Amino acid sequence: MNGQNNNRFTTGVKKAVSVALMGSVCLTAAVSVAALSKTVTVTDGENTMTINTMNPDTDIILENSGISLGKNDKLVRTNGDSNNVNISILRAFNVEVQEDNQKTVTISDTTVSDALKAAGMTLSRNDSVSLSAKGTAKKVSGEEEIKISRWYTVTLNLKGKESTHEVPAGTVASAVKYLDIKLGDEDSIVNDEDEEIYDGLEIVINGVEYKTVTKTEKIDYKTETEKSDELYQGETKVLKKGVEGERKVVVKEKYLNGELVDSEEISSEVTKEPVNQKVLKGTKDKVDHFSTSSGAIDIDESNMTLTDTKGETVSYTRVLTGSGTAYYSEEEHPLTSTGRDARYGVVAVDPDIIPYGSILYIVSNDGEVVYGYAVAGDTGGALWEGTAIVDLYYDTLDECCVFGRRDVTIYVLDGVPESKTYEN
Repeated sequence: MNGQNNNRFTTGVKKAVSVALMGSVCLTAAVSVAALSKTVTVTDGENTMTINTMNPDTDIILENSGISLGKNDKLVRTNGDSNNVNISILRAFNVEVQEDNQKTVTISDTTVSDALKAAGMTLSRNDSVSLSAKGTAKKVSGEEEIKISRWYTVTLNLKGKESTHEVPAGTVASAVKYLDIKLGDEDSIVNDEDEEIYDGLEIVINGVEYKTVTKTEKIDYKTETEKSDELYQGETKVLKKGVEGERKVVVKEKYLNGELVDSEEISSEVTKEPVNQKVLKGTKDKVDHFSTSSGAIDIDESNMTLTDTKGETVSYTRVLTGSGTAYYSEEEHPLTSTGRDARYGVVAVDPDIIPYGSILYIVSNDGEVVYGYAVAGDTGGALWEGTAIVDLYYDTLDECCVFGRRDVTIYVLDGVPESKTYEN
């Protein structure tokens, strides 16, 4: 009995051990399977699925997931820890790149820059693209259109004034429109309007402008001449002075780029009539002599002395030269502006240049006339106007005509009495 019981116990123990061993083997196998299994997350666009697999091969994973790749699709696999794998499917899409000609490129998960490169296009400094809000590094997704805008630096010469501008690609005509240049009826674009824009191009626009100007112009007076036998030949006398007239003229002026190129008189109105000048012209024969001092004089400039025609030496303080004229009077006892008798030896001057009462010695520069001693005792219009420096008094018209107008030298004397002027 005891032996039988022992055998049963032994058999029971063996079965228990056997069952325990089988459980241990199964647990070990389960642990081994779990250790070799991978958790794979597959993202395809908006779809995401998770699978467990013993085979980590990408193609097997895609096959088990029912996913296939197109020609231009892209797969990105990243391994996490030892049991996790992430697979992203980037599906290819079309992007239209437009410049002059449209190009369609098929790309996946790319940037604007990559799309341009795929289309074989490059950007210059001034160019821009429609999807460049964040630069050419901006991601492109879905079917999109990228438009390239080409820009060029041009010089605008507008009516003679130059400026620099950035304008989009196109023609000269489109650039003018883009710059919002308003052309007048006669303004013109010098360039060919169909010429394509390029860097450094100069666009020249000529501007025409008109101005209406009112001017005042002088009207010359005419001179009426009458013959007179009371005057010697070569002698004239103004009976009535001429006065210039005036007229108002309205002129239309044409300017090209700010420069006057043409003018046209629109109207003319005389606002002041001219007054003709009346002049007597002498016909009387001249005499060829007159009474005056004669002989030679000597000048010592270093000592500022003058030796007259009679050999008497006097001192002078200054020397004046200029145009000399002659006058006479028909009155019986004419007086000068200083109250002196008008006579030979009294001459007319501008008192601001030669003060009244100055004692002078006068000779003509041509050496033909020595007027001699004189006192500055009269004046006249020609002296004030500066057309003559001295007007010599002669007793007769004949003498005045012979003297005419000559350049003279005037010596302003020092210490000589006025009585000397009576000794000529």
